[in-house]
Amino acid sequence: MTAAVGDNTKVERERRVQFSYYHQKDRDIAAKIRALNEEKKSNRQNAKAAGFTSAKLDHYLKAFLAEDQQKPVDKLRSERENLIWLGLIPDTLQGDLLTSDRVDQEQMIAAKGFHAGLNALDRVSGYDGGSSEDRHWLESYDLGRKEYDTVLPDIMARIQAEADKESPPADDEDDIPFGEAAE
Repeated sequence: MTAAVGDNTKVERERRVQFSYYHQKDRDIAAKIRALNEEKKSNRQNAKAAGFTSAKLDHYLKAFLAEDQQKPVDKLRSERENLIWLGLIPDTLQGDLLTSDRVDQEQMIAAKGFHAGLNALDRVSGYDGGSSEDRHWLESYDLGRKEYDTVLPDIMARIQAEADKESPPADDEDDIPFGEAAE
């Protein structure tokens, strides 16, 4: 049976199939998002057990991902000023809000390098290769990486020890040593 002139069934069928294609992709993406949200939820629960709130993680991530690094600093300055005005924290700045927010270039380079190393980011400083800034950043990166690599195994061992304490003891009746099974 051929389509008569003016019959739009082929167009409608193609449109339906095209919609189905996009729906399948959307559905797959939604499934991945659900899985990632579950993984994030588990990570947040573990972080909470370690004493880190979700708000702290959110704040850190937001500051880390900020395109304009000055915005989180300005927000902190404003929030601090509000708390001083409300009398909730002392005015340790004596009216000069800029003094406590400033670090010199060397401190900033060291902090950025250390952060990159601690968080296993790429070992690329962004400064001219071989310059004093580049060397300082790389040294700081290595210090951050070293701290992570030396401290994390102890933390993971403590977490595993806690998990082992909480897990039920193994049922010894089913465990047969290898030597006895062969006899």
